[in-house]
Amino acid sequence: MTDERESWGNKIEAFLAVLGYIIGLGNIWRFPYMCFKNGGGAFLIPYAICAVLIGLPMFLMETALGQFMKKGGVGSWNIAPLLKGVGLGCFLVILYCNIYYIVVMAWAILYFFVTISHGTLPWTTCDNWWNTESCVRYDSQIPGSDNSSLFNVTTAPFNVSALNHTDEKQTLAVVEYWNEFVLRRSEGFHEPGDFGNWPLILCYIGSWVICYFCTFKGVKSTGKVVYFTATFPYVVLLILLVKGCTLPGAIDGVRYYLQPNITRLRDPQVWVDAASQIVYSYGICFSTLITFASFNDFKQDCYKHAIKLVASCSLTSFLNGFAIFTVIGNLAYVQNVNVTDLTLDLDGPGLVFIAFPTALSLMPLPHLWNALFFFLIIILGIDSQFSGMEVVTTVIVDAYESTFKKIKYGRELLTLALTVVYMLLGIPFMLKSGVYIFELFNNYAVGGTTMLFLAVVEAVAIGHVYGMENFMEDIKLMIGYRVPNAFKYCIMYVTPSLTTIICVYYFVNYKPYSYEGYDYPSWAQCVGWLLTMSSFMCVPLFAIYKLVTAKGRTLSEKFQETRRPIFGNHILELRSLNEKRAQLESVQTPLVSGNNRRDPDVASLQASDSGSSLISDSNDSQGSRQTFPVQCFTDSNMTV
Repeated sequence: MTDERESWGNKIEAFLAVLGYIIGLGNIWRFPYMCFKNGGGAFLIPYAICAVLIGLPMFLMETALGQFMKKGGVGSWNIAPLLKGVGLGCFLVILYCNIYYIVVMAWAILYFFVTISHGTLPWTTCDNWWNTESCVRYDSQIPGSDNSSLFNVTTAPFNVSALNHTDEKQTLAVVEYWNEFVLRRSEGFHEPGDFGNWPLILCYIGSWVICYFCTFKGVKSTGKVVYFTATFPYVVLLILLVKGCTLPGAIDGVRYYLQPNITRLRDPQVWVDAASQIVYSYGICFSTLITFASFNDFKQDCYKHAIKLVASCSLTSFLNGFAIFTVIGNLAYVQNVNVTDLTLDLDGPGLVFIAFPTALSLMPLPHLWNALFFFLIIILGIDSQFSGMEVVTTVIVDAYESTFKKIKYGRELLTLALTVVYMLLGIPFMLKSGVYIFELFNNYAVGGTTMLFLAVVEAVAIGHVYGMENFMEDIKLMIGYRVPNAFKYCIMYVTPSLTTIICVYYFVNYKPYSYEGYDYPSWAQCVGWLLTMSSFMCVPLFAIYKLVTAKGRTLSEKFQETRRPIFGNHILELRSLNEKRAQLESVQTPLVSGNNRRDPDVASLQASDSGSSLISDSNDSQGSRQTFPVQCFTDSNMTV
């Protein structure tokens, strides 16, 4: 083949790399919260439907695209140059994600080291320098508790007001630890604070060092790391699940998780949450699936690969739901309230850094369970973070491929430079107002509207600009058989229609964002929408640029020119071999003097065809395929 590209060491590495990417904090904190918020088991019904109609088709489309084009998250969209801006939009999303997501990993590292280095877990007591006079211990609010063994609680009424961390008179110790020690949180953007939180800053720097050494060799290092990072979370999750099932009240949490409140299905917000959860948990529109698939073997069965990964992701979320809801049930038991009446913050960081440490601290051997849990969060953070770093590095290397081939250790130096730049850009998250900046990125730069809009454009680019029948034949060229037509119709009609409806619902029901009672000022809302629109606007702006610079006198001619895909040499070679193969099959082998000797011209065609294992299992494209005059990748048309 003309194009040389790094590749995974084997199919197991390819599978584990993507598995490690899609199994992240979205499975640990977002999925359980969405279930809790939307009626427990009722949420699982729209979740399953959206997984089939949106998640699987988009996952397969991105995976097949990267494997076919053999380029990163931007270069692969040369398959539909008019809408290549969607690749740039997704690239911006992953850039934003790389900047802020690692902060979660820094928080987890801080909790982990505090857990293993302190005799008494500091979030269970009120005698620390950061505690206020309103601090109360969680266990002190349990009538009859001796503050040591918390499983002999009575069923006397529980003082629920003590658990409301917005109450001015009483604040839980675990909430004060989170706000006053970990975050050193100020009152808002108007009080940015200083960089005096050195424990968190050191954990932040350590997070970047870990990620650099996981990615500096590209897929060679990433492929080896995932053997541990993609499998170890399942070990910890299983341990926590088994332990959770032994807790008092666990059955109440599981019952709430599995028994659906069917009336909630009438609420459109439940369906919106289900669709957005699918996009988040499957990692769609982050460019990572495309990038990782570009390192696959060209003949890998991406259809079965996608089904296995999607099933693994959803089953992991479902399994994690059991582990989380056993703990939630135990919290309700300790408080002597129903699961639906829990007052602890179960949304986002609140579940990971407030509710879970509280529950785990009630168990025998609390240091062990907290250490295991926060180590799990660290591993999940590493997987997701170095996946995002790999995307950005690959896009830059693809854009200037010939230059990097000339530079010794070019990729390693590029990864180091990017790591330093990311680290500097993320320093504001270490301020006392850092959590407000974090939530701004989390809800706007990488918000639901952004991801769903880009999903619509991706589906339109493949289904209508490039042509879905063309793409179906491309997949057939790689895997040797045609995937079901249901995939075709989902990408062309069902998926973009559903995601468009959800986007419209988001805009119609938009409410200014607030964090724990703090209303974001107007200027912060504007900054958030600028972050959102920066990804949106890549699509129309790049389309206008392509139309203006395209050859042709009329708009129609320019439009047809921008629909012309720009393929790499490997695809051109394959199609040339396919043409020869078709010519070979159309030639009748003559008999010479009664012997079965082949005609010399036919023999030469067979010889030229025999060396390609890439097409040995694929069939010729059928007549319904739309053909384009094609171009070859060059450094100039690969630049971002």
